[in-house]
Amino acid sequence: MTTQEIIRLSELLAEMAEIKRGTKLPSGKFEPDSHHSFSLALISYQVCKSEKLSLDADKVVLFALVHDLLEIITGDEDTLHATAADFHAKRQREEAAIREFDEVFQSYPELKDAMYEYEKLDTVEAATVYVLDKACTTWTHHADKGAYAKIDRGIMTKAQVDAWAERQRKRFEKHLNIQPPAQVMAIFESSFEALKGLYEE
Repeated sequence: MTTQEIIRLSELLAEMAEIKRGTKLPSGKFEPDSHHSFSLALISYQVCKSEKLSLDADKVVLFALVHDLLEIITGDEDTLHATAADFHAKRQREEAAIREFDEVFQSYPELKDAMYEYEKLDTVEAATVYVLDKACTTWTHHADKGAYAKIDRGIMTKAQVDAWAERQRKRFEKHLNIQPPAQVMAIFESSFEALKGLYEE
């Protein structure tokens, strides 16, 4: 790589700090894609090691870091209450952005290929990152004891938390071509149970 290519990559990745998600940091600020990918990578790595999973931990970290690279082109879309039609439209927009992404990342084929390999969701490492990526959307709600989830996100009851979890399980059935380790699914389930603990009824 030339120094100019490294500088350009640094500039591209900096754009992820400007992409705001529908989740919030403990400070109350909206979480940027850069923080999301970084924290998901480290948490996924820690899960692999602490649970002694027979996975390629380096690949897990790489998948977590690249899984949202396409959002440099598309931006992030809030899918909490998305319908099937919304997901279909989102997928069409992503497919339309692929050509631009390929051009922008043509000097970084290893990163581009890693994202495409992840999106196949046909390795245990990719499935692990995918499931933890869905679980992590619950973790951010503990700093304010669920206030943002209840007031701004429309998750008002334990039943709605259950419905949210079920929507995610259906996404697993539809998209995963291989199952993650049982420990990872247990983390997903316990994450939603922990979120329900923030609700009184």
